[in-house]
Amino acid sequence: MRQNNTFLIIVLSVLLVNCASYDFSRRVVQQGNLLPHTQIAKLHIGMSKADAAILMGTSLLSPTFNNERWDYAYTWRKGTGPLTIKKVSLFFGHGVLTRIEQ
Repeated sequence: MRQNNTFLIIVLSVLLVNCASYDFSRRVVQQGNLLPHTQIAKLHIGMSKADAAILMGTSLLSPTFNNERWDYAYTWRKGTGPLTIKKVSLFFGHGVLTRIEQ
């Protein structure tokens, strides 16, 4: 009987240590504007600012003194995995989209 208790204690200790090493609180963290390829593909040169804002949403990163450039950034990290970063910059001239940088 004593051997069974010792074996049971060892097995439970190993199982509890394995559970403690896994971090259950890690979640997928998404920040910024979502930038699906389908939305970016719909952008085209000559598009108005209003149309671009409807399609992409408002830019979270907009320079204070330069309203002719809209920057969109999106970061994604799953648990302790690598950080994924996507960036898109839209450049306007006279209210019309002139350049797209990815």
